[in-house]
Amino acid sequence: MLHVAAVALVICASLSLTGRPIFSTVLVVVLIALLAVIGNAKYESLREPFVFTDLTLFSQAFAHPRLYLPFLGIDKALAIVVGVAAAATGFVLETPIGMLGRCVSGVLAVSCVPLCLVLARRLSPTLHPEADQLRFGFLASFVTYLINGLGRAEKHAFARAVDSGPFANGRPETRPDVIVIQSESYFDARRMSESILSGPYVQFDRARRESFEQGQLTVPAWGANTMRSEFALLTGLPSTALRYARFYPYLYVRRVCASIAGYFSRGGYLTAALHPYYADFFGRRRAFRFMQFDRFLSIENFDDAPRVGPYIGDAGVTDAIIGLLQECDDRPVFAFAITMENHGPLHLEPVAAGESDTRHSLGDDARWRDLTAYLRHIENADKMIGRLTDYLRKRKRPAVLCFYGDHVPALSSVFDALASEPIHSDYLIWRNFGNDPGTRRDVPVETLGCAIQRAMMLEDRIEADPQTELQQTPA
Repeated sequence: MLHVAAVALVICASLSLTGRPIFSTVLVVVLIALLAVIGNAKYESLREPFVFTDLTLFSQAFAHPRLYLPFLGIDKALAIVVGVAAAATGFVLETPIGMLGRCVSGVLAVSCVPLCLVLARRLSPTLHPEADQLRFGFLASFVTYLINGLGRAEKHAFARAVDSGPFANGRPETRPDVIVIQSESYFDARRMSESILSGPYVQFDRARRESFEQGQLTVPAWGANTMRSEFALLTGLPSTALRYARFYPYLYVRRVCASIAGYFSRGGYLTAALHPYYADFFGRRRAFRFMQFDRFLSIENFDDAPRVGPYIGDAGVTDAIIGLLQECDDRPVFAFAITMENHGPLHLEPVAAGESDTRHSLGDDARWRDLTAYLRHIENADKMIGRLTDYLRKRKRPAVLCFYGDHVPALSSVFDALASEPIHSDYLIWRNFGNDPGTRRDVPVETLGCAIQRAMMLEDRIEADPQTELQQTPA
């Protein structure tokens, strides 16, 4: 019934506006086909069906086509063009009906609205898109998510969830600098195969051995949807607590929102977010302001930073972090950096012959080109870890560094070829004080903020005993 009501709503609304019955009917078919084509492309790349919040990303697909359109493929893109052209041709050729028919269609369209609302609210989705689409069908599931997800009740539920999060109250008891780096698509690829060499992970291994805590990380995203892991760390909330907002949490951030940045701000910290991409992407400019960041350094602040491929490299982000620490030497800093270098689509990047030799032993076959490109960027992330830990060792001020991957990369063809299906990223929390054995804990990403708080607590021993020296790396 919901499926029929939704189709009738669109047909009647279109007929009321255009007066063209054939065009309106074809329009519904084209729209559903468009959603299906895009949904299939998304599932092939990201292992997740198309959901209602993806509608908000259409404008970003046109503003940033390189991030989205290559995943469609030529065949799907041509199918979309043909469908749109057919609908447009029908509009031009068809003779419109009279005003009476259009008015009747408008009344029917309006009457379908409350019917859709009632039917959508009678369903009980699990909020696992694949299971719900198998149960209700694609269109009915999509409409249910759309109606329920954008309702007032969901906005209130989201506000209650963030207001009761772990960072809603309190402030730091100690004041080391805290640097958190969300590294794009970072994970330890050596888990997939012994063919992956350790060269790209030298500094990562070193920092893990010296870390306060390290391990595998459960994240609410696969291949993309960076903002889900990002929001989980910043608020300490699991995706299950967000209900419909789990798919695109920044869409719901419309007022002051409790976050770890607010927690540090109450302790006198300068709170800064760094992301070498466009500030309005995923609505970060608005969201970070409400999440109580004092500064947001976006692509405009990286004009002189070197690019690696199409994006600002990790080295430029490292320079910005060090510059921020030097600028605020007399005030503690909480810096949250979101890297961009390793963002796909990797299959568009050139790979030279022999480039794989120091990264994996699978050779230069075309199947492994994306893997080679990926590990090339992992090497730069590794240098970032090395530069920051070396800098913080030499610096007199206590500091905590958290480094983690937002999700595994969208390398489905590589994973299939290696008969592997990685789902966890990796993390480490490193300090330049204490005597840490590299304790392993496999945790969900929403717990990292509390782990950082634990890592900070031992800092008061340094203040109590001026003879205590910062941790030195063994030769």
